[in-house]
Amino acid sequence: MLPTRFLGITLTDGIKRRHLVAYLLAALISSGYAGALAVLQPGLLAVMNIPIADQGSLTGLLAALQEVVLIAMMPLFGVMADRSGRKSVYAIGLGLTALGFFLYPYANSVSELIAYRLIVAFGGAAMIGMMVTVIADYASEADRGKANGLQGFIATIGAFIPPILGFMPGVFAKQGMTELAAQQMTFAIGGAMGVVGTVVVLIGLAPHVKRPSTEHEPVMQMLKNGLAAAKDHGVALSYGAAFISRGDLAVTGAFMGLWLVQFGTQNLGMAPSQAMQELAVPRVLTTVSGAMVGAILMGFISDRIRRGTAVMLASGLAAAVYLSVSFIDDPTAPWVFALLGVMGVAEISAFVSSQALVGQQAPAARRGAVIGFFGTAGAIGIMVGTAGGGWMFGAISPAAPFVLFGFLNAVVFIWAILVNNKIRKPDPVEDTTSCATA
Repeated sequence: MLPTRFLGITLTDGIKRRHLVAYLLAALISSGYAGALAVLQPGLLAVMNIPIADQGSLTGLLAALQEVVLIAMMPLFGVMADRSGRKSVYAIGLGLTALGFFLYPYANSVSELIAYRLIVAFGGAAMIGMMVTVIADYASEADRGKANGLQGFIATIGAFIPPILGFMPGVFAKQGMTELAAQQMTFAIGGAMGVVGTVVVLIGLAPHVKRPSTEHEPVMQMLKNGLAAAKDHGVALSYGAAFISRGDLAVTGAFMGLWLVQFGTQNLGMAPSQAMQELAVPRVLTTVSGAMVGAILMGFISDRIRRGTAVMLASGLAAAVYLSVSFIDDPTAPWVFALLGVMGVAEISAFVSSQALVGQQAPAARRGAVIGFFGTAGAIGIMVGTAGGGWMFGAISPAAPFVLFGFLNAVVFIWAILVNNKIRKPDPVEDTTSCATA
């Protein structure tokens, strides 16, 4: 029987078109959650009457706690997925995230806010890990790059969800709601997304197929075996690529808009809202547009060359782009528009190529655990990019966080050159005979 093809992707045995459609919808919702709290939380803190002087430190604390949970829990959720299936873990992740969003605007104290943020963090650890793992299960080896490119494209579309949510409190307030009620309604809509995603996952993803090799293996042993997979040159390189690719995205998302708003207010005499509207938003959209193109482009490239070579190209491009930021004196200069477009291509290329490589290298029976550690590496990259980058932004220069990740991308570029020939080629027989583990 001929393998099933859908959207240009050859699916593995047992995976139907409806399974991929359900996954893509779940991935869209999961991606929408990624930046939602960063957009919604400032308004909520103001409504909660948190002193302005304390809002920055509280925001940093909440973000750091979430990354710590991701670092600690993603491997464990990966092991759970190898034992009990992707579907249940993905549903837990979306369900917990939805619960956290429903509760968040009802916090009456900082301690409650922290507790609800931790619920979101535990949900995010499961959700993000499964978003990478399921697509690795569903795509055949020959089309793994295109599948991850499609997922990157969907994730980029999902990035538009947080700004849409960000407009809603103002809309509800204009309709006569109190500021608090407007926040609660908006967060409820955010929570409803997770409920929809949970139902889609439970109904739409492929059923779990047990694997005797891991079904009765102790959890700690599974974690050790997942970590030991990094002895493989390709797995280790994918972890490094995860670190820089997630850090790239975090640095661009956290500091490019801030830089433009500060430049507009301090150098051009603009009001903050004007600087955001006229300077930051058009340039952010340029980066997003580049990412949408780059996701599809790198997906095709990753299927036509060695996956290690794809990581090498992506990290080399990112190194050149991020190091070029050191030459920016005026972030509103016309040539910066072009640089930001290429930056979008570079950051999503690193994202897509790293996922294609780890999907290729991770043993099917331990894919959840290996991708869990892959997610941990990415979470550490986000923490370095946001926490370390935040200090560098204020203490050195707005370009400093970008330059830091330019150097880190260069390290991964050199690493990829050194190990590329040592990475084993994928075994197409093993991949096409692997069964669904959703």
